[in-house]
Amino acid sequence: MLDTAAAVDAESPSTQRLEDRYGTGRSRRFDRRFAWGAAGLLVIAGIAFLIFSGWQSANQVSVQDIGYTKQNDLVLDVKFEVTAPANTPVACAVEALNPAKATVGWKIVELPVTEKRTHVVTTRLVTTNPSTAATARACWVVEGS
Repeated sequence: MLDTAAAVDAESPSTQRLEDRYGTGRSRRFDRRFAWGAAGLLVIAGIAFLIFSGWQSANQVSVQDIGYTKQNDLVLDVKFEVTAPANTPVACAVEALNPAKATVGWKIVELPVTEKRTHVVTTRLVTTNPSTAATARACWVVEGS
């Protein structure tokens, strides 16, 4: 008799009210499916990001200024380092600035195609006025070569 009194009937009114108030196990299954689906989408998006970001970085060109040497008031030797894919034609814009940050000299330097990924370049730059700074402004892959 104690067993029957202790056992709770699934169809009793108190059990029905609890299910109405807190829901049933069916919604938990939906929540788990949603969570697994969202986790799967995040994993796929992360893999896609890694694949595409790695693909783009292989073709990027970067430049780092090393310094410059004044030969006289109007002539500079500008030194910079370029990192680019091997066997790829690259060009760089080199610029000299005066104290007011105005451009007083610039030129485009086309680098020779080499098997190295990184190379140091020194180029002579003639200016119209005395300069106080020189920089390799940007480098890019030359298309159609």
